[in-house]
Amino acid sequence: MLRIKPRTQCVALFAGFLLVCSPGNAAELDIPGNYGNEAGCRHVATGDFEGDDLLLLTRRDVSTYATLCSFVHIYPAEADSHVAVVTCGHEGEGSTTLGLMRVQKDPDGVDAYHIFDEDGATWGKAGRCP
Repeated sequence: MLRIKPRTQCVALFAGFLLVCSPGNAAELDIPGNYGNEAGCRHVATGDFEGDDLLLLTRRDVSTYATLCSFVHIYPAEADSHVAVVTCGHEGEGSTTLGLMRVQKDPDGVDAYHIFDEDGATWGKAGRCP
């Protein structure tokens, strides 16, 4: 029987986590373009960060004025939605957090998505950018 010391197990688990979360393995949401609010779509067009209400959804991430969450893994869920494992960087912090998000197609048939954090709080509604 092979026995692994607890410290070796932790190193192996950490190495496996890094492989799963590395940028080379980033997940992509199957959407036909960029989605955002007015400030988010303006950022896509100009690169400017104007207004602290920025919300932008791309195939690879969700961002606000102060937070960027990259998709690590995406799972289909009910009601035209997806649950995503995300890693997030936050303005002014040197660390990265791990969390869950839900991205749901607008139920009213509008070309938009609603974005929710793991607690169900809404980040906002993101419409298709021109």
